[in-house]
Amino acid sequence: MDNAQPPNAPLATGPAPAIEEVSVPWYLTTPRQIKGYRRELNRVDEALSRQDVRGLGSPLKRMRGWLGLGFGGGILILVAAFVVSLISPKPDGSVAEIVTTRSGGMFVQFNGRLHPVTNLASARLIVGKADDAKVVTDIALRSMPTGPLMGIPNAPNLLTPRTDEEAAWTVCDWRDTAVPLSLLRSGDITTAVIAGKDMLEGGEDLGQTRAVLVRPSTDPSQLWLIYRDTRAQVGRGDFAAQAALGLTPARIDSAAVVSPALLGAISASPVLTAPQLADQGQPSAAVPGSAIGDVLTVSTASGARAFYLVGRTGIQQVGPVLAQMMVNVGAAQRLIEDPATVQTFERVSIVDDGRFPSSVPTLVSNPALCWSWTKTRGELAAHTRVFTNSKMPLTEAGRISTVRLLPNEGTAEQATDAITRPGYGWYARVTGDAADSVAAEQVLWIDPNGTRFPIDAVIPDSGNKLDVSYDPTVKALGLENVFPTPIPWSVAKLYAPGATLSIKNAQVMQGTIKPFSQVPSPARTANQAPPAQAPSPTGDQTPPPAAPPDDSAPEETVAPTDSASAVPAPTADAAG
Repeated sequence: MDNAQPPNAPLATGPAPAIEEVSVPWYLTTPRQIKGYRRELNRVDEALSRQDVRGLGSPLKRMRGWLGLGFGGGILILVAAFVVSLISPKPDGSVAEIVTTRSGGMFVQFNGRLHPVTNLASARLIVGKADDAKVVTDIALRSMPTGPLMGIPNAPNLLTPRTDEEAAWTVCDWRDTAVPLSLLRSGDITTAVIAGKDMLEGGEDLGQTRAVLVRPSTDPSQLWLIYRDTRAQVGRGDFAAQAALGLTPARIDSAAVVSPALLGAISASPVLTAPQLADQGQPSAAVPGSAIGDVLTVSTASGARAFYLVGRTGIQQVGPVLAQMMVNVGAAQRLIEDPATVQTFERVSIVDDGRFPSSVPTLVSNPALCWSWTKTRGELAAHTRVFTNSKMPLTEAGRISTVRLLPNEGTAEQATDAITRPGYGWYARVTGDAADSVAAEQVLWIDPNGTRFPIDAVIPDSGNKLDVSYDPTVKALGLENVFPTPIPWSVAKLYAPGATLSIKNAQVMQGTIKPFSQVPSPARTANQAPPAQAPSPTGDQTPPPAAPPDDSAPEETVAPTDSASAVPAPTADAAG
């Protein structure tokens, strides 16, 4: 204890003792130890599963082996099936009713023969079921008898409908502002039909104060004033109405040119002119000193002016436009200093003042003029509006998806462009143009390429139109569970007309060459140049027969009425 150093004493200094190096082996566990350890684990398995440690073998080991073998076999079967499907694809079971080859051909089975078709709609109508085409190889079809081409050649190949809760259809006119109005022609106007709201940008509504003065491209002598959501004609020689509306000669000369398609879509109101009253100019029994048709002007407390039209038995408050029209055609205008005097006169209804603009409108002339029709599912009435824009009101996706329609050869109105979301069509039903129309008439398929295809109605033998059923054709097209989107006829007729989709039109052989094109060419030698044209038949030859009628020719429907049960029969030349 005497030699012990105090706790705070410094440590002894000096050289550190040498550390003896001990070699450590690389492997601390031998293979025999590992084998023994695994053996003990197996014995534990046996003890738990067999209640025996004699080394008879664990059943779990055999179970793991069979499980691994089954898993590996399943993977091999899946890989083999995938390889076989790539080498030789076949429909399940026998050859399906609608098949398509890897080279792109589509075929249907009809009356035991394999007929080529050009589109999915024809294939479904032929077999009467909404089947999808099964992929097969060309070799798989070699054993089946074949037949000529069937179906409707230009029917749609895409039958995926949109299911929007809100139906939205917009018709827009756009004119190039670089072209002077005096040189503007109907071909310089772009008329687009926009389906849905996802491709539409919108614009500024006309509202109650703005209006557009237009001239139809087909008859520039007419003048139409588009205001609120309606249009009304203004007479070229009706200077009284023009002055009341603020239409100066300069504004009339600069009226915008619109297409008949857009003008026809906007609902029409009566001509804007001074109304002719019964016994106009005769003394009024209700207002002493005034004649029927005179205008009373009263100053209100706010400083504004109120106008009253004098009738036989009373007066009616009217807007300044109608009041000025009556004054412009010769009616007297009296200023009533005491407003209480007017309150003693009987109030009567003389004219429909609501169809006149509420005030002198502000004329606008934007390059794009649009009319929109919307109706939510379950609502009784549709909503319409007229708006303007400095450009075609399309999103960037809408501009990319624009389809240019081929011009028709007839006189029917048709748009120049069609815009909708690519990859989807519209299963639609024609309704009336009025906002409160309850008509439910012809059903259509509107293809993304801007073509409308009427769907045939199957009418029972009773002839009662109330029994019209679209189920056979609609079910074959796969649209029986889709609610048709309402579309006004003024918009539907602007799409390019297509063939009527019906089972009867689809089950037609189309593989026969028309007789008038079967003029034989004369034989020629190797050194002889081919003739410029085929020789005409000689006099002793029988002229070729007339070409058979084409059952798949485009058919039109007549313009709808506001009857909920009326379904128009398709006609061949109706222009809508």
